[in-house]
Amino acid sequence: MHPVLARFLTADVAKETLRKQQAGDSLSPEEQSFTEAARAHPRQAAILMDVGGRALSSDAQAALVLLAAHASARALLDDAELAEPARKARAALAEEGASEEETDAFIASILLEEAFGYEQDVDTFDREYVKEALGEVPALAGLTKEAVDALFLGFVKGAANDAERKVREGMARALFDIAWAEGPAPINPEHIEALLDAEVVDKPEEEQEAKIHATALLLQALSREGIMGPLRLSRLRAMLGEEDA
Repeated sequence: MHPVLARFLTADVAKETLRKQQAGDSLSPEEQSFTEAARAHPRQAAILMDVGGRALSSDAQAALVLLAAHASARALLDDAELAEPARKARAALAEEGASEEETDAFIASILLEEAFGYEQDVDTFDREYVKEALGEVPALAGLTKEAVDALFLGFVKGAANDAERKVREGMARALFDIAWAEGPAPINPEHIEALLDAEVVDKPEEEQEAKIHATALLLQALSREGIMGPLRLSRLRAMLGEEDA
């Protein structure tokens, strides 16, 4: 988990930082990232500041996560190693028409995925994974409907026979609908879980194996196109139990 995300997921710390900003006190770079996120999201900041007790409502929890995630996304620009890939990712999204808010949300989603998407120690920050994920953004941002259609057709045509072609077509269409319904984004564990629930669970064993293998091959195809990095590919294949697919 990114240290800025970890720090401001504590409500008391987040609220105290906003109080410091309101009082005109000096702020650290991390605190400035958080107050900038709060200025960009005044409704969520107001919800957080209205919290009176120790227990947070679902709205307050959601506001806290959003502000902390957006603060960590902004903090990447001050990171010696990640600033350049973060700038390139932002530029690619902006070039395709994304607003600043949409761009912040996209980058924040990467940091939330790193923090909570996989079974790993939340006290560590996987820089290499985040760096790779940021590097995926230009290719994702540039994906048009025509390009997605071409990916789909190319993958389906690679089947050895009609039966495999049918499986490939179904799994590719389902994954793209799940992951890219609102535009191309990094394929993450939630997408794979939703795909398995919708297309694989409760199916006969032979059908399950065919669909899982087709999904693994699809992920490899996306990796060859530069849409998915090797670390993401490895983690998602592990979810499928097809590390050597």
